[in-house]
Amino acid sequence: MTVANIAQKQEITSQLTPISPQSLTQHIQQQLAPDKPVAHSEIQARVISQITAVDFESEAFPELAKLKEQYDNLESQLMNPDGSVNTDKALDPIRDQWRKVGKKIDKLKITKQHLIILSIEILIKVVTSKRMGICKHLSFVFLYNGAYWKETDKEAFQQFLSSVAEKMGVSRYVARYHKFIDELMSQFNKTTYLPAPEPTKGTERINLQNGTFEISPTGNGLRPFNPKDFFTYQLPFTYDPTAKAPLFERYLEQVLPDEESRMVLAEYMGYVFIQPDTLKMEKVLLLYGSGANGKSVFFEIVNALLGADNVSSYSLESLTDQSGYYRAKIANKLVNYASEISGKLEASIFKQLASCEPVSARLPYGEPFTVSKYAKLIFNVNELPRDVEQTHAFFRRFLIIPFTTTIPEDQQDKELAQKIIQAELSGVFNWVLGGLNRLLKQKQFTKCKASDEARLEYQKRSDSVRSFLEEENYQPSSLDEKPLKEVYDEYKAYCLDSGYMKVSLVTFSGRLTHMGYQSHKRNYGKVLFIAKKILFRQHSRH
Repeated sequence: MTVANIAQKQEITSQLTPISPQSLTQHIQQQLAPDKPVAHSEIQARVISQITAVDFESEAFPELAKLKEQYDNLESQLMNPDGSVNTDKALDPIRDQWRKVGKKIDKLKITKQHLIILSIEILIKVVTSKRMGICKHLSFVFLYNGAYWKETDKEAFQQFLSSVAEKMGVSRYVARYHKFIDELMSQFNKTTYLPAPEPTKGTERINLQNGTFEISPTGNGLRPFNPKDFFTYQLPFTYDPTAKAPLFERYLEQVLPDEESRMVLAEYMGYVFIQPDTLKMEKVLLLYGSGANGKSVFFEIVNALLGADNVSSYSLESLTDQSGYYRAKIANKLVNYASEISGKLEASIFKQLASCEPVSARLPYGEPFTVSKYAKLIFNVNELPRDVEQTHAFFRRFLIIPFTTTIPEDQQDKELAQKIIQAELSGVFNWVLGGLNRLLKQKQFTKCKASDEARLEYQKRSDSVRSFLEEENYQPSSLDEKPLKEVYDEYKAYCLDSGYMKVSLVTFSGRLTHMGYQSHKRNYGKVLFIAKKILFRQHSRH
């Protein structure tokens, strides 16, 4: 080795930076790790960039190449060395075979059906080869980015299919024709329909930034993403088993001093991730209280914890109406968290939603379909709904947590929610996991006196008929009677003054009967056996 070579080697060596074993291990893991998930907004553009021209004839007729080779071989036997046709009759058998092969080739013609079917099949191959996915589920189109599925706009997707077909080699006058696009979409729907995955009994999975957290009888832990899970969400933070949330915990202790209430709140947030086949609690969560009591802070934290795309905010009136439009919109959401309950609700549909039962839904101008996987329901309420169905089956579906602590203005931190969101989401998630594990173990929510009392009080106050009778000191009577119409008129005036929605005369009469009031028909109408209580006042003696 020359002196110059030695000097060059020393110079190169001096420029090298030593690498630690830990850094080397990390580098190897990064190289072996699967590709990072693609942003859903980039999937269609990335797929189109991977599409190349397609030989549709070869794809549709794999035998065509062999037939053409056979045709050319036979044709060469029918030609003279100078290129002219050999008309020797001895070659007639070869000539007949040549004609038969030619006819077979002529029959193998590409049709519109070939273009449609092959365009979709090749598209699916390209997508899956890049660790992505594409499917129809219910009435929606979903794209898989390597971590989770996300619904995409139907009209934009139709244009995407048109662009894919054109890049494959379909004539632009065919690929852009609206009827051809409709047929592409129809073929896609038939080819890629993906049913909901069968849940694994006793196993719950939660999708996070660094993998899927699995809770099973054999243990808990992270595992790689799997498109077969059909997650339609990814929580916006990583799982860290050591993470704490001291600021969040102090906030909760201040606004919910009752420990049982805090435990139930954590359990319901864990319930958000539990499949109905594992545990069906049949509850809607109401955070109840007026004033500056911390409900809005919890609302912001939940939205950040679950991700805005995974949370909807529709009223109970909208969710229970007959159209079904809003029920379609909570499909594959984690939570429907609204700030108030407004208007009337359809009791039968409400009970279905609370019980996580399959419900009918539809999109505008679309066919009805059944939704089985949809959001759990949470509402922040200053007032509870009035004049609702007076049955045990209705009231037992409400899980009410009273927020009774008012935070003085000088103690309010307007940035509290953002401080928790910026620093403690992984810790808040561990708080949720604690509630989830407790719920799975207990098979019921923690017994909470404050919640039970709130529900019983609500059941009492929500009945305008009962409130009217108590306010007016009415009671059943065996002797005194009064025209039903007269009592009903008093009831209507009471509702007008008290802000209640009045019930119909038939409902009014039915509730009185249910509460033990007897009635009788007279020639001038129906009468009630009813009288006002005699209130005795104690007078002091002088």
